[in-house]
Amino acid sequence: MIAGISGRVLKKSGNVLLVETKSGVVFEIVCDVQTSEEVEEGGECFLHTFLSVSQDGITLYGFSNERKKELFLSLTKVSRLGPKTALKIISNEDAETLVTMIASQDVEGLSKLPGISKKTAERIVMELKDEFESAGIKDMRIYHESLEALISLGYPEKQAREAVKHVYREGMKTSELIKEALKFLSQR
Repeated sequence: MIAGISGRVLKKSGNVLLVETKSGVVFEIVCDVQTSEEVEEGGECFLHTFLSVSQDGITLYGFSNERKKELFLSLTKVSRLGPKTALKIISNEDAETLVTMIASQDVEGLSKLPGISKKTAERIVMELKDEFESAGIKDMRIYHESLEALISLGYPEKQAREAVKHVYREGMKTSELIKEALKFLSQR
C-alpha cells in the first residue's frame, strides 16, 4: 500500500493532481476538493494516500490530513458506497462536521449533501454510528432547534452547523447554544 506521497505538484486539473516525487516518479492522485484547493501547482506537498484496486482500475486517492483519510476509509466500508461517493461526501463537508452528523444520526443533514439520498444517508448512519458515537451531539432536538434558529436569522446552513458544533457542550439548553453560536459567528 502507498500510505503517503511527498513531492512537487506538476499539474492540477480539477481534483486530480500530478505529483512528482524526488525520485522522479509521477503519481496521478484524486483528491477531495479542499485538498486540491490547498496545494499549488509547482509547490511541494505531502498527501496521505489510499490505493484503491477495483475492476474499474487502480486509483490513488489523496488527502491533506490523516483525519480525512480515516473518514474516507470508514465511508468506503458502508455497503454500496464506493470510493467516488465517499470522496464526493468529503468534498462537500468538512470532516469534523461529517463525524458529528454521523454520530448524532443526522440523516436529514447527510441527505442534503449532493448525491446522497435519504436511503444512503440512513445506511451511512446505521453502519457507522457506533464508530463515531462519542464525537456527536447527544441531544438532536437542541441541535436542530439551534440550527434552525441560526438559519432563520440569515446564516448559511454550513456556517450555522459549524458554529453549533463548535460551541456545543453536553447539558446546554437551546437558548444557551444559540447564544454561544451567535457569539462564535460574530467573531468570524
